[in-house]
Amino acid sequence: MDFSFREKVLDSLRGGGEAVFIILGVLSLVAGILVDLFVVRIVCLLVMAGSGLALFASMRARQLHIRPEPDHATTQFHSQSNRKRMKKMIFSDFESDGQDSFEGGAEGEGRKDSHGEQESQDGFLGTMPHPGRPAPMREIPPREYTISDFFDVGSDIYKGDSEPRSEFDFLLTKVLGVIKEVLFAHTVTFFWANREKQQMVLEARVTDSANFFSSRRFAMGHDLISSIAQTGKPEFLNEINPMSETEMFRYYVVPASIKSFVGVPVYFSRGTGEPDADSPVAVLAVDSKAPDDFGPETLALLGKFTKLISALIKSYNDKYDLLLDSELLNSIRRLKDRVRNDFALGTIVQALAEETSKLINWDFLTVVLYDETKHAWVNRKTVSRSPDGALPEGQVINFPDSIVGQAIRTNTHCLVNDLETVESIRYHVGEHTKHAGSLLSIPITSLNKCYGAITIESKEKFNFTRRDIEMLYRLAEHAASALEIYYMQEVIKEYVIIDDQTGTYSRKFFVQRVEEELQRADDAGSELSIIFVTVDKAHEITERFGNDGFERVMLALAKAIRSSVRSYDLVGRYDAHRFAALLIDTAANEAYIWAEKIRKNLAGLVINLDGKTFSITISVGVCGALEGTKKEELIGNAATVLAKASEAGGNVVRVF
Repeated sequence: MDFSFREKVLDSLRGGGEAVFIILGVLSLVAGILVDLFVVRIVCLLVMAGSGLALFASMRARQLHIRPEPDHATTQFHSQSNRKRMKKMIFSDFESDGQDSFEGGAEGEGRKDSHGEQESQDGFLGTMPHPGRPAPMREIPPREYTISDFFDVGSDIYKGDSEPRSEFDFLLTKVLGVIKEVLFAHTVTFFWANREKQQMVLEARVTDSANFFSSRRFAMGHDLISSIAQTGKPEFLNEINPMSETEMFRYYVVPASIKSFVGVPVYFSRGTGEPDADSPVAVLAVDSKAPDDFGPETLALLGKFTKLISALIKSYNDKYDLLLDSELLNSIRRLKDRVRNDFALGTIVQALAEETSKLINWDFLTVVLYDETKHAWVNRKTVSRSPDGALPEGQVINFPDSIVGQAIRTNTHCLVNDLETVESIRYHVGEHTKHAGSLLSIPITSLNKCYGAITIESKEKFNFTRRDIEMLYRLAEHAASALEIYYMQEVIKEYVIIDDQTGTYSRKFFVQRVEEELQRADDAGSELSIIFVTVDKAHEITERFGNDGFERVMLALAKAIRSSVRSYDLVGRYDAHRFAALLIDTAANEAYIWAEKIRKNLAGLVINLDGKTFSITISVGVCGALEGTKKEELIGNAATVLAKASEAGGNVVRVF
């Protein structure tokens, strides 16, 4: 039965009862008057009193609108109805239809109740409101949420291993975006404070302005950002004079009608100590076009964000240090592998220069080593990334008056952050160009000896950091270890007559015998010729078969040369890639014929290495000795003509 209908019935019954009570009271009064019996009058009086009390109670109940308590079935019905009207969020949990979304809906929509009646979408039985009950309010359709509302879908930061700087910029930009939304700001920026260069460097920004400046840096001045960086004190303004806006906000190309500004310093400490209160590492700045938009509570809020940013900076620095350590270890490994495959002085110097290029940014690089023949410190390697003049290879440096000479003499690094502020020469007195910028010279030193210095220059001032110095030191130490082994081997070779790899004379003994035979030829008036022989494309053979494979090729070449000379001719290994033959009592034209014969024989020689067969070609340089020719002149001329033969493409004999 419907609750409202029962209420009407009860109201009708309550009205009829009141009439009965009135009638009973009137009849009792009449009977008491007419009947002259004491007992009857007492009964009539009691009936009248009871009817009056009942009538009073009924009227009082009507006045107070007292309803009877609903029965248990009614209570259960309402409880069930309330539960059916409750709503909750349901997560689709990546359904198979591919709709990755959140949606608001009623649990059990479209189901039937225990009586088989269809529930409507509002949670009540039936499709029409029940008579006597108000129609339910229409609910607003729920919003659908996609994964992109809670996750940066397709962001590069999640693709593979991200570089620490990219990860830091990504997170910092997210933080700035949150600040902008919370404060309803126009622009939120983050600037590094570069005190060495006296510059403010933009790292990240979130702005509504189309006139934000395109450069990443500006010189420290009297603007608000620079003031916070220099004093370490926060600033906030709620009324900004339009006339001074250009000077106060350097990061806008044109005035942006800024009315409010707040900026706070960002601190960071590398060690366990407290950061310098007057030297913040960065500035977090917020501006708005609305006046009186910020206050002390804004500073307190930004203080919480700066603590978060400081933690991000620490995480970035830790990861960056680990990345640099990993790159340094890779550079050291590559240097060792390259030197192991081709243990020569030029290889060590070249590997050091290349690995330095991968670790540090520079514009000019030189490697200075000691030259025994010149008894001086000489530039052995120059690499320039600029068309400007650089130190030529073979240039003797002023020792110890130059900056590089001081690094070698003191066996400590020399760092010049601004070359324009020093009057010392970099390398030698006659250097033509004095570059503006910075210079770093690191000694190439082992535990026992300093072998030279590697020097890098940049056109920018304050370009080299403490981390750059540490990495270059460690790289130079491994290069010094390789140089130490190389020079020790050279010392040993000076006391060895025969090269143990090819069975030919050692370089020192061969040069000594050249000097003796030149003297003998001058005394006897006889002819004398020297021949230099090298394998064409030696680096390709080394790359393909390694150092051991190349030594086997050199052994085959040594056997071919030794089998073609007379017993009193001399054959020696001049260096890792060249053989030299001294032909006694032989003119230059005869030596040419002999060299051409050797060249043709080797062109048809088949060499087998590790099951692979191939042929080689050689280049030959011939030089005849005249009366009074010195050994240095004879050897130098032969080496020069050999180099020209190799430059011509190889497989040729050239005569000086």
